[in-house]
Amino acid sequence: MEALCVNRKENPLRALTMRNAALLMASLLLGSMALAGGKRATAQGPSEQFATAEAMQVIPKGATITNTTCKSIDVGASSRYQCTITYSP
Repeated sequence: MEALCVNRKENPLRALTMRNAALLMASLLLGSMALAGGKRATAQGPSEQFATAEAMQVIPKGATITNTTCKSIDVGASSRYQCTITYSP
């Protein structure tokens, strides 16, 4: 017996939309992942204020903030922000 194989062509626009949706979901799941290493703390969030606040949570008490930078990350049709705070102990 011969097996029937149905050749389905996937719509490239749908694949792109699904990829953007997956990227958005991944970034939301990672949410405000904050990384502290050395004298910097970095976090992501839906706004600059949120990302900055998340990064500030991992800074040691008594540390002095010397610089704050944020950049916009385009994810699909929306933006997220990554903020890095530099501090001295």
